[in-house]
Amino acid sequence: MRSQEIKPILRLNGVYMANKPPNTRWDICCHDGNIQSIVESTQDLNSVGTRFVAPGLCHPHIHLDKCFLLSHPKYSDLQTKRGDFAEAMKLTSEAKARFEHDDLMERGQALIEESVKFGVTHMRAFVEVDPAVGMKCLDAGLALKKQFSDTCYIQICVFAQDPIFSGKNGGEEMLQLLNSAAAKAGVEVFGSTPYVEDTKEHQKQNIRWATMIAQKHRLNLDFHLDYNLDSEESSMVPCVLEQLRKEQWPSTLGTSDSRTVVLGHCTRLTPFSDSEWLDLRKEIGDFPISFVGLPTSDLFMMGRPKEGSDSGERVRGTLQIPQLIKQYGLNAAIGTNNVGNAFTPHGSCDPLILAGLGVGIYQAGTKDDAGLLLQCVTSRARNVIGLNSSKANDMALLVGSPADLEVFGHESKASSRSFRARKTTQDIVNDAGYERTIIFQGKMAIQPFADYTGLVTLPLHIHEVLGSFLAYYFINVAVAPWISRKLFPVKYAKLSPDRKINWDVHVVSLCQSTVINVLALWVMHADEERKNMNALERVWGYTGAAGMIQGMAAGYFLWDLVVTLQNVRLFGLGMLAHAMSALIVFSFGFRPFVNFYGCTFILYELSSPLLNFHWFFDKLDMTGSKAQLYNGIMLLATFFSCRLVWGTYQSVRVYQDVWAAVHHQSAAASIHLDALNNGTAAGLDAATGHSAAPIHSEMMRFAGEEYVPLWLAFTYLGSNIILNTLNFYWFGKMIETVRKRFQPPKEERRKLKTSARSTANGKVKIDLDETDVRRRNVGKEEPIAIEAIS
Repeated sequence: MRSQEIKPILRLNGVYMANKPPNTRWDICCHDGNIQSIVESTQDLNSVGTRFVAPGLCHPHIHLDKCFLLSHPKYSDLQTKRGDFAEAMKLTSEAKARFEHDDLMERGQALIEESVKFGVTHMRAFVEVDPAVGMKCLDAGLALKKQFSDTCYIQICVFAQDPIFSGKNGGEEMLQLLNSAAAKAGVEVFGSTPYVEDTKEHQKQNIRWATMIAQKHRLNLDFHLDYNLDSEESSMVPCVLEQLRKEQWPSTLGTSDSRTVVLGHCTRLTPFSDSEWLDLRKEIGDFPISFVGLPTSDLFMMGRPKEGSDSGERVRGTLQIPQLIKQYGLNAAIGTNNVGNAFTPHGSCDPLILAGLGVGIYQAGTKDDAGLLLQCVTSRARNVIGLNSSKANDMALLVGSPADLEVFGHESKASSRSFRARKTTQDIVNDAGYERTIIFQGKMAIQPFADYTGLVTLPLHIHEVLGSFLAYYFINVAVAPWISRKLFPVKYAKLSPDRKINWDVHVVSLCQSTVINVLALWVMHADEERKNMNALERVWGYTGAAGMIQGMAAGYFLWDLVVTLQNVRLFGLGMLAHAMSALIVFSFGFRPFVNFYGCTFILYELSSPLLNFHWFFDKLDMTGSKAQLYNGIMLLATFFSCRLVWGTYQSVRVYQDVWAAVHHQSAAASIHLDALNNGTAAGLDAATGHSAAPIHSEMMRFAGEEYVPLWLAFTYLGSNIILNTLNFYWFGKMIETVRKRFQPPKEERRKLKTSARSTANGKVKIDLDETDVRRRNVGKEEPIAIEAIS
């Protein structure tokens, strides 16, 4: 048995990096969840695509329980009319009265999934605790923290949005709930909102009590503070500093007792003069205080004109984050706050939107500004909430640090030729694009399913799988019926519901087979890496272009499986088994296993367009026509060539390659004697196959142990043998079926029309009319055994 201790190594070769000199490319190796090595790339850079690597994104401040209230059908009646803070509090209170666990899980899951898709690997998530919701939000938050532990680190903050001391009985019930919540396992932060209290004294009391609770339970502290632009209103930051001194809050970062204090919003500080900021910086001293600007919420709420005043009077306010960092040396970051509720109706779960928005808000358009803005949603954001292990504010990726990364761009060589390829931090901040790969703890973040099944390259192509699935679903339910009514209004309208389903499925099959054939032929022609693969690379190797074909084919077969399951009565168990087998076999390419042969065997589809045309000719009363005859000849020739000749030849090749792979001894399992004789620690690592330097080429970076389990070999090869056997069987049935369209049965040949007429000599002559036997009228559907094969 092969040792289970050897874990796959993730390699990113020839990438641009944040905080590295421009126009330099690097190879990053990740193992056991950490960055194992970073070395300048020596590869032929023309053979790899253009990708840019930065630390994973971070939400330093986001509300998990209040997201998407405006778009969720359960709260459709709670829409904004004025858009001010008082209305937001009122609408949110009404919504909270309806909160249930399933609802909180559904909306929270949507927020986390969307965030992860954009590249978020860490977040501080606020969940409210008060008499109205009790522990519902906290319980849901802790459940989501556990559910997504493999894809994102979620730091739970118990949060008092409502007043603590301005309520009934001096807030006694609220105090008890908050104290119990802060003691729960999994809670890391305590937060409150002093500005919602009704008096200054209650605000100070709120700050004192919150600080005491955080100190008691050894939690980080987070205040929503000074949410106003009133120059007559005194800031509450000095009160926070005073209480930290009284509680002897630990001031040294990096110690075991290190806990951060975050001040969010703080819009009251935006009119501060230079001297006021310098005084505040001096007061803060060594306290681990950070500011988080929340521009989407701040700009929506702050500076609203008073009723009856000039509508042009709109003084906006949000913390000038780059200025706080560069000019005053303060710790600061940018956060999303709310998404889709009355406090912030707009925005998305992508922190990079904030960095791009910051270019305009802060008038920060230089190269250095771009680096700082990217830090504010990556390394600085993590540092602010105490999750940056290196405590560094820059985006330097260090050997030994957690491999929590975001990769922008595509690995295909074509991407390197595009002037739109992202190569710098400025490119990312200004327009990051949609091609992103998320790596969390050394694994691709969209990967629990991929890990479980071993489909390690699936996250790279999940968008192609889902995209093609949705495209074919749309063609099936919308395009096929619409175009059929346009082209064949009478025929299509007369079809029974079952025959319409069959018709629409054939339209999808025609579209899919045409598209996938063109793309597969193009990849086989243009992908130089694929052309030059040796036997082992054909088994374990991977190229992005071949992976794209796998992804699009898997998406189609997924659609085929869903449609067949929905209509198994119509299509039968045989087609259901075919759909399942095709999806499973093509999914093996994501291990990757024989990724090379995905393009090869998808060329079986070359006969499918002709097969679909043959079917449509029957339905359009063109049976036995010249068009069907010529199509039938091409169908038989194409099927024979691509399935029987080409398919059999390629099957022999894949058997040979898999046989060689099964008997191949993995480099990771062998001892490298030359390296062992080196005598160094690095040599020992290399000798045992654990060298930090990349062992595989770019094509083999997912090869892992270079090991083919026997079950996989037998499953794949067995399926291939069955499919090839069926191809020969279907070819015979196809010849028989096509012949029936043009050659009538023997009894029909003997059935001759006769007519009697008198001749000149008075004899009766019988005329035989054989013209009626040239075509056979196929009134009933003649099923072709392979009509739905794809």
